[in-house]
Amino acid sequence: MVTAGKWLRGLATLALVGGGISPAWATTHAKSHDPYRQAAAAYATVVDGELLWGRNLDVHRAPASLTKLLTALVLLDSNWHPDAMLSVSHDAAHVTRPRAGLHTGDSVRADDALTAMLMHSANDACLVLVENAAGSLEAFAARMNARAQKLGMNNSHFVHPCGFDEPGQYSTVNDLLQLAKAAHAHPLIARIVAQEQATISTATGRPMAFHNTNQLLGHLGGVMGLKTGYTAQAGRCLIALAEQSGHRVWLVLLDSRQRWGTANRMITAAFAAAARGANSRIAGAT
Repeated sequence: MVTAGKWLRGLATLALVGGGISPAWATTHAKSHDPYRQAAAAYATVVDGELLWGRNLDVHRAPASLTKLLTALVLLDSNWHPDAMLSVSHDAAHVTRPRAGLHTGDSVRADDALTAMLMHSANDACLVLVENAAGSLEAFAARMNARAQKLGMNNSHFVHPCGFDEPGQYSTVNDLLQLAKAAHAHPLIARIVAQEQATISTATGRPMAFHNTNQLLGHLGGVMGLKTGYTAQAGRCLIALAEQSGHRVWLVLLDSRQRWGTANRMITAAFAAAARGANSRIAGAT
């Protein structure tokens, strides 16, 4: 049984492993023993609103395509028309992978582009959405940063809406948790990120089929999404959400060498800890 003293000693342990504790988790108790210190460069496992394990929670990291969750929120907050037909530019059609397969001159429904961006992390779909929503990447990024401030993401700054490595683009584990919760609270985003596969089509009827990049879906019980990411600077990243037996687990991994095996083990262990009643409820269910 974990005593209150052990939980409190865990606060010192968390500070030692880097990043300290941000205001978002100021009252959270962390276990004194963290068996996952090699899980990623920065990470957090949160069970029913309480931090269970964490490292480098407030250290600036490249967020890769986790950024697309914020891009989606900005799009949905601003005159969103799901049936609007969006034109595909040469730049969008030839952007770096992953891509849905859009061609220069294609037209695609906004809702389909959003699905491809969130499920397949498609950069062509991302650029199509951004180019049709703002006059420039810089203008859209300004809207992203304003939205991030409203979410309380005070240790983040965004430059490229699709999550490319750019000078001045960074976030933190704590900020990305805030973003993930806000994104999942939107019913459309929650529905899209939970899909294992989808097929979209252009205005001419050319189909494009793809699978969700989240390999936990369909392989680990209760997983509800959420978003993957990878760049050379960010490494392999993941935000995952799962529910089992009335317990909710959030997991953030930034630069994890063995993303899927690590995520599976950490989520499974977090549910086991919750079932044992090892956590004291502090921050409330999120």
